[in-house]
Amino acid sequence: MITEQEKSTIRELAGRYAELCHQPVMEERRKLWYAHNDLKTDQPVIDCSPEGAWREIIPADSLVSKDPIAREIEWTLRARLFRAEEINDDVPAELRWDCLKIMSDTGWRMEGHQAHNAFTNEGMMVPTISSLPGVWKPGFKFDETAAEFEPLIDDLDDVDQIYKLIPPQVIYDEQGSKEKLAVHQELLGDILDVHWTGNTFLPFFWMETYTKIRGYENALFDLYDYPEEMHKLLEILEKGYLGLYQQQLDMGLLDMNNGCQYNGSGGFGYTHDLKAPEDGKLTFKNLWAFAESQEFISVSPEMTREFAIAYEKRLLSNFGLSSYGCCDNLENKLPDILSIPNIRRISVSPWADVAAMREQIGMKAIFSCKPNPSYVTNGWDEEQMRAYTMKLLQDGKGTPFEIILKDTHTIQNDPSRFRKWTDLCRECIAKVYG
Repeated sequence: MITEQEKSTIRELAGRYAELCHQPVMEERRKLWYAHNDLKTDQPVIDCSPEGAWREIIPADSLVSKDPIAREIEWTLRARLFRAEEINDDVPAELRWDCLKIMSDTGWRMEGHQAHNAFTNEGMMVPTISSLPGVWKPGFKFDETAAEFEPLIDDLDDVDQIYKLIPPQVIYDEQGSKEKLAVHQELLGDILDVHWTGNTFLPFFWMETYTKIRGYENALFDLYDYPEEMHKLLEILEKGYLGLYQQQLDMGLLDMNNGCQYNGSGGFGYTHDLKAPEDGKLTFKNLWAFAESQEFISVSPEMTREFAIAYEKRLLSNFGLSSYGCCDNLENKLPDILSIPNIRRISVSPWADVAAMREQIGMKAIFSCKPNPSYVTNGWDEEQMRAYTMKLLQDGKGTPFEIILKDTHTIQNDPSRFRKWTDLCRECIAKVYG
């Protein structure tokens, strides 16, 4: 039961946030994102995502609310306020408020074995905020230890094991979702634009999924020892992955992601190039999707093409626009990535040769540059950061450039560094772009 104090706190926070949403600068930022994602400008966009460091910025014990739903609402409002007031990057404050439908899946499984969730990234993708842990949840603990792991398929000599793999099925709590929506509408409906929202983040964690089933070391040996068997297993993953999204589509559990929804491995979905269907019948072609195989960082372009990108390309081609890549250096794999027909956003990792990637990408896709987060999370050397950022911008100029600070799993209890980083980026952009 939500108390009057909890209601009062939430509504006060929502009112403050709504005022920020109406500031003229938010519309300017929104227009910049649309032009950026539609490949109509090379003016850089700044996105600072605290991610794991959110637990230090708004710790669970700072919340007034005790009710589980109220805690999530309160925490999210405080995070949105912090982003708009303190970080002050180019992500606009939006009146849109998503009440997420309660869903999960059965995971990839085999009889007698523990299931592995189909999408193994446990972070939540929250509009206008990006990826974050569930800090508000009772008993939340940031686990820095290695997880216990047992491969589902331990012997590819036994080909029959491959065909015993059971693909994931959607689990949807409709009643719980309706009850949750009623609470959100009561608390926020007259202040914010409440949407009852399904899944808007459609990733294919291709090799992460394979390594969950086989183990990472086994996966690398499979490339040489069991290539035919590996392809048989990958064909099952391809069908099962797409089948899971088809289930969500058929059940009305997918929603448009062409606005403030988190996109790829950083950035947001704002685009005029995807539109909601006039007849209301959503299809994959109305949506962004995302693929990455960062576990193949040490694998050759040729093998990456055969065992990853060939499959990812088919999967992504079902959708309207696609994003590709995460933390791995894609410099030598770009020709294959650029051959994906609907590619629109490409990740440029901290270890990439930015100038070399600029030469290949140009204005063909969003240049999603990820600076090294350790320069912010482990301390703050302003002159070093300025020189580093200037070089990133100079080397990437001439592309639809976005600079995205992410993988910030701690800020050592000094959140002011995020604003310092944003302000420094603005200073450097003014010098490089005029």
